[in-house]
Amino acid sequence: MEVKNLLNTKEIAAYLKINEKKVYQLIQEGSIPCTRATGKWLFPLGQINRWLEEQTELAKSILIAGSDDPLLVNLIEEFNQIHFPKQLIFHAAVGSQKGLTALAEGKAQIAGVHLFHPPTGQYNIPYVEKHLAGKKFVIVNLAYRRQGLLVQPGNPHNLQKLSDLTRKKTRFINRNPGSGTRYLFDFLLEKEHITSNRINGYDTELVTHLETGLEILKGNADAGMGIEYVAHLLNLDFVPLIEERFDLVAMKDSFSAPPLSNFFAFLEPERLTLKTATFKGYDFRSCGSILS
Repeated sequence: MEVKNLLNTKEIAAYLKINEKKVYQLIQEGSIPCTRATGKWLFPLGQINRWLEEQTELAKSILIAGSDDPLLVNLIEEFNQIHFPKQLIFHAAVGSQKGLTALAEGKAQIAGVHLFHPPTGQYNIPYVEKHLAGKKFVIVNLAYRRQGLLVQPGNPHNLQKLSDLTRKKTRFINRNPGSGTRYLFDFLLEKEHITSNRINGYDTELVTHLETGLEILKGNADAGMGIEYVAHLLNLDFVPLIEERFDLVAMKDSFSAPPLSNFFAFLEPERLTLKTATFKGYDFRSCGSILS
């Protein structure tokens, strides 16, 4: 094929060794450099070559999308210190559900999830099966962690249970929809027959455990759902409610190959158990175990 400065759809498909249907998919996703002229898609060869180089570099990196977790962020930082610049991990705290969506759409390589499924009493697996229907995946346990109410130091309002949040003067701060913590809080409210309109601040939402804890520490809220680690970190009081399971999900065809294999090998029990004293509220009894 004679290489021109501008390639049409058929020519770019041949150049990239893919079919034309895949080319149109890349156009729709906005993933490939292109322009439209006289009703036809054209592809500037120089930009295409730069794009291919960028894709090669990106293949050496990992994006973990999903739930916010301080332990996971800590492990990512350690991994990057060891493997930079050959491999690099990025993290997007978008909530468990969006993490699974990103994984299903190929926009992330790993999803971090902690979604309780009331009908089965399971964590994560039913949601993973739904989002990745028809696809082969691997679920690896990171840790178990305690969730509960983060409250101001000394617990001045004596908040001991969920029903205490219905007091008119109690100011609550919630987590974002789609996050595992929001799923859990809504489930616990339903279990206690508490409607959301009885919670002052139910519609006030933050994205991370740390943001929630800091708002409480600053006196802008009296309570919020969060993990025990953040309470320990900020010297807040903590009212434990439940232990949950935090897992990492990856596609099976990429799980055993670098760079993902290097990261999952990093989750060795010996490494995580050493963090027990630092990460209060975590339990590493199944860390690194393949659950599905």
